[in-house]
Amino acid sequence: MMKRINFYVSFCALLLGLNPAAAQAPSPSDAELRAAFLYAYPYYEFMWLRDQALQHADSLTYTSLNKFRHQRHLATPADRWANGPINDTFYSTAWLDVGKAPVVLTLPDTADRYYVLVLIGADTNSFAYFGRRSSGTKARKVAIIGPAWQGAIPPADEVVRAISRDLYVNLRVLVRDPADLPNAHRVQDGFGLVPVAIVGLDDPDGPRQQPLKGDVARMFDVINEALMRNPPPAGETAMLQGFKAVGICGAGCSFGALEPALQQRWRELVPPLLSRLKTALDGARRDVIRINGWIPFRLPRNFAANFPMRAGSAANSGGIFGLEAAEAVYFMGVADGNDELLGQGRSYRLHLPAGGLPADAFWSLSLYEFLPDGQYMVANKIDRYSIGDRTPGLVRNGDGSLDLWIQPSPPSDPGQLANWLPSPLSNKFYINARIYQPRAEALKPEWAMPKLERQLP
Repeated sequence: MMKRINFYVSFCALLLGLNPAAAQAPSPSDAELRAAFLYAYPYYEFMWLRDQALQHADSLTYTSLNKFRHQRHLATPADRWANGPINDTFYSTAWLDVGKAPVVLTLPDTADRYYVLVLIGADTNSFAYFGRRSSGTKARKVAIIGPAWQGAIPPADEVVRAISRDLYVNLRVLVRDPADLPNAHRVQDGFGLVPVAIVGLDDPDGPRQQPLKGDVARMFDVINEALMRNPPPAGETAMLQGFKAVGICGAGCSFGALEPALQQRWRELVPPLLSRLKTALDGARRDVIRINGWIPFRLPRNFAANFPMRAGSAANSGGIFGLEAAEAVYFMGVADGNDELLGQGRSYRLHLPAGGLPADAFWSLSLYEFLPDGQYMVANKIDRYSIGDRTPGLVRNGDGSLDLWIQPSPPSDPGQLANWLPSPLSNKFYINARIYQPRAEALKPEWAMPKLERQLP
């Protein structure tokens, strides 16, 4: 009897022009869809940022391919081009295409001035570091070649084979104080990129799928084109082939080829997944680890098989703008010592031991307000958006320790004004404690930031 039923199903499927095997294939579970999306999403975020920088003249990051864009001012509340921008360094960025020819990177002698330059692949993994910690601050030239490049290699002190054709370059140059701006500008100007051959945006082999926020179908097309241009490591090939059934595999996949029912499931699943990825810093989320009210971020150089972490970092720009823990560690203060969220016009004291935070380069604390479109600095009358080891006039206690005051209005005690970091009048906020070239203790999981102590009126 069972054989007759199976024959009847197959016969009907043939009459309807269907593949009997496909007709009986089990529908992928939500867990399988989520796994595929978490793996692939960073490619979309990378290509979206690339598109914004290279194709939109009104973008805050607009630049040309294979050319540095240098930020010439320290970040303020007006800077909305990234969540939580740093206020201690100049940013410089570049987008490279090394698919057809190498690019030569010039590094200047910065006379021990701190800088870090990171090369980042299309999967948002960093793969090469240059700077004070990793390679020193002497002048040198680096030839960056594509993953499949077999041609001549230009003269250079070092050759780096990229992990993908499309690359992002992130450079930070320390600004010691406001009077140091002209010197920091000159250091920025010493960094250069020279492509061996001209590859422009009109290149017939360039990306053709333009990201469109909110369009799930377009997101899949962008991801598949990115995977085609930037094949993942060989160790991920089998897994990627497993995602083919849900529309993610590179050249052989497209959203339009999926069954309408599966397309609809993706349209329903993607928005809440994205929302959850983008709220990783929301202190109200109890599934995010926090110690003394701080969320620790010690990022790896390469996320390896931790695809959920890679996706979360990409969604919050961490995978592209964040640094590996050996270079910098971050602590996001979202709650006080009683585990109550920061904000609502409350005042806090942060007590730091003598020497401040354990950094061999520099440390700082910057404050960011939660707004509907992201997390940004808070406008204030003294134009102070961060406080740290280079802040002039800090008042230390007799033992060298520091009491920092985080509150909306100036402290009533004049002796506390120099140690004041202004906060918003009513909204929620978080504090990003950054430790550059962290000492060994800050790299240990047990090391924790001191609690933020709420001050009663």
